[in-house]
Amino acid sequence: MSAWALLEGVKVVEMGQALAGPFVGTIFADLGAQVVKVESPDGDATRGWGPPHIAGDASVFHYVNRNKVSVALDLGDAADKERLDALLAEADVFVHNMRPGAAAKLGVDAETLRARFPKLIHGDIAAFGHVGPKRMQPGYELALQAYGGILSITGGPGAGPTRAGPSIMDFGTGMWMALAIAAALFRRSVTGEGCRIEGSLLETAVSWMGLHLANYATDGKLPVPMGVGLPLVAPYGAYEASDGPIIIATGSDPLFDRLAKALGHPEWSEDPRFATNSKRTENRDAIDAAVNEVIATRSKAEWVDELVAAGVPCVPIQNSADLMADEQVRALGILAPEPGGDVPIVGMPFNIEGQRPPMRRTASSREDIAKARETVSAAMAAGEEVFGKLFAD
Repeated sequence: MSAWALLEGVKVVEMGQALAGPFVGTIFADLGAQVVKVESPDGDATRGWGPPHIAGDASVFHYVNRNKVSVALDLGDAADKERLDALLAEADVFVHNMRPGAAAKLGVDAETLRARFPKLIHGDIAAFGHVGPKRMQPGYELALQAYGGILSITGGPGAGPTRAGPSIMDFGTGMWMALAIAAALFRRSVTGEGCRIEGSLLETAVSWMGLHLANYATDGKLPVPMGVGLPLVAPYGAYEASDGPIIIATGSDPLFDRLAKALGHPEWSEDPRFATNSKRTENRDAIDAAVNEVIATRSKAEWVDELVAAGVPCVPIQNSADLMADEQVRALGILAPEPGGDVPIVGMPFNIEGQRPPMRRTASSREDIAKARETVSAAMAAGEEVFGKLFAD
């Protein structure tokens, strides 16, 4: 077993669409599990999200579906339902993020499947949750960033709501679901029993709002958008150098003392307005103005070099092109192409025994998903293991 293949031997059937459900499968596949993605005969709609495209399918489809085998099944067809049953009979995990009510209509809800397969771990991702008045309401990333409070604290003062750039609801929900399923697999190794796990984009949003909700519950003050700032510490945010902004983050009094000395104003640490973080947050406008006045006198590169040398957290604001070329990102080896490809894909954000889970298999093409259906049929007819046949190559 390879060091990174922590989930080798685990078999997952994923009926994921868009991002949240497929990302659960991605995590498991990257860690060595055999993940079979069940798509409709027309293919996952995410294949058409673009441009840009890789080999005819959207680049985002490749990102969340590498290392899996996809099979096209029409669950309204009796023969295809038997093919799905053959997969589920071997599976350890079934995970989906279908619209509310769809799983029960197709007979793949937790109650139905766990009655037939008691060891199965059933993961169900919804938009607004599985109970409550909005449980049947569908929803996407932006809707849940809004309803879950995220848009109330993003963007700058008076700038209006700003969507968090990354799909933090989708990918965050996928992460939580993967963590819960991994814990369920551990418990099953002791008890022999599977379980039902339910998660939702709304619950993820509320969890991301936890810090702000704790503050509001304590003092009754609504959090407000602060751009790149943070209400709990100061100075903390973007400061304009002569050629653009840099980020400075001083999360403690010793760090502020280093910043003050590096900026040529050691007396700031003794100023009653700035002596402690609590005082600096009360006088945020004053300390921000003082820092900005000094930072404006030199370039971004000069300040980043000087402040980092002084032990002050300071970085430039990088874009996608910068990240692709960044020596630190390159050193981490987190970007790698799929087999036979040349487009870098972001891998798992950790390594195991010094090795990052690799890109072993490209996302299934539209031609592949039709062929995989026949592979399932052949395995069933021969009495062979279906997963084994699909992953034989």
